[in-house]
Amino acid sequence: MAAAATSCFVLVLALCLLVSMALMAGHYYGRAELVAGPGCSRLLRANPLLVQDITVRTAEEEEGSGANGLVLYGLAEIPGLDDVPAVWSEARRVVLPANSHKEWVYFLNEGSQIEVNYSVEPVTGLTNPLRITIAQVAGKEGFTQWSEEPSVNGTGAVKQIIDSSDDYYVTVSNLRDQDTTATLDFRISSVLYNTSGAEYACSPSPGSSGCIYTLPILGENVAVLSSGLKEGVKVELSYGPRWIIYFVGSAILAVALLLLYEVLSVLLGFCCAVVADQRTTTTASLLESKEEEEGGSRGSSFESVSSHDGEAGDEEEGRRLCVVCCDARRDCFFMPCGHSATCHACGTKIVEGDASCCPFCRRKLKKVRRIFCV
Repeated sequence: MAAAATSCFVLVLALCLLVSMALMAGHYYGRAELVAGPGCSRLLRANPLLVQDITVRTAEEEEGSGANGLVLYGLAEIPGLDDVPAVWSEARRVVLPANSHKEWVYFLNEGSQIEVNYSVEPVTGLTNPLRITIAQVAGKEGFTQWSEEPSVNGTGAVKQIIDSSDDYYVTVSNLRDQDTTATLDFRISSVLYNTSGAEYACSPSPGSSGCIYTLPILGENVAVLSSGLKEGVKVELSYGPRWIIYFVGSAILAVALLLLYEVLSVLLGFCCAVVADQRTTTTASLLESKEEEEGGSRGSSFESVSSHDGEAGDEEEGRRLCVVCCDARRDCFFMPCGHSATCHACGTKIVEGDASCCPFCRRKLKKVRRIFCV
């Protein structure tokens, strides 16, 4: 029964561990979709003990192999950033409907710089029709930040130096009730990773299984995803788990939990034994005290009986002799039965012997007490 309970305990804990690790792997190394903007140079890092390979696929079909300019590089160590940044310009003319916005995403590494020169066509009755923002957030949070930015009008420039590698959104928002037209000139200076020492390079073809870079279990191998100047290429990124590590880790933890369970069982058993021994000792001392009190009263009664027998005459002399040696007088009684049948010497031998039973009632003996006649 105990073995079955232990096996069930270990099985449940191992299953919980496996599920938790699968959830953790799905959270940190699950499949993700990202947008590789122009001039992207994104570092992909993963723990080689948990991840076996990195796969990159194009999420939408492009015409011709390698038309998107994506390249997946594999390197044995983290590469450094190039000293000379890549610089390019993009000219855009956008028409923004009332209460709308338009955004462009760029992945920029630390040390990059982005500058947006704008020219807003004047609108009758409106002095501040547009807001231009360069931020790391998108969606509602980004819209809140856009609404707090100062408005722009006429011509001017917005510039920002990148202090951390991340996706940056260049957003133009029209918060008025009238359509607005603007001309934008993007000038981007992007710091790229140096991939000249790459040991693996692959360009994912549209509609294919993608590029798979296998990570060795030892080392600090990383991957770098680079793109051309094509705008907004959607990429599907996935990590292949190293299942053997998960299984071995689950087994090791299960064994550790089993050993912990055994240690706790031994400790709890020892504690229970100590408590039980203390209770037994307390109970035995109480019983001995009670038996001593009862023995004292019985000794008094036997004393009176022996004195009464002494007055009876010589015919009672044989009844006062020890039933074992038939020589000495009966001068002791047994506990807990209280019978007086032997002399103290013979009674001691009976109590200390293997079969310590009363000669009269055959009750198990614990002690022998001497009877003193006064």
